[in-house]
Amino acid sequence: MIDRRETRRERLHSRASIVFNGRQSIFACTLRNRSETGALLRLADWTELPAVFEVDARDGETLRVRQCWRRGDDVGVVFMTEEECEPNTPIDFAAFRALRARVAA
Repeated sequence: MIDRRETRRERLHSRASIVFNGRQSIFACTLRNRSETGALLRLADWTELPAVFEVDARDGETLRVRQCWRRGDDVGVVFMTEEECEPNTPIDFAAFRALRARVAA
């Protein structure tokens, strides 16, 4: 197996939370390893995630990340720079349901 990491990762086993949708969606995860540029997250169950989300680490740090790869419950992420970060608009569930109802009709 080829190691494509740019920097060395520190092994961890720390609780964290995956947060998205204007902090309306929160999932528990485990931070398995971390480097200067990215991390490996392990979810308890397979959950659909957006391409970009936040990770609330146990130490109180919030990291904005982009999903790079996914194998089952393991998710590889890269930390986003400030230039890459832009506000994430929450999903309007009422509008989404109305659109879905029109499509189904």
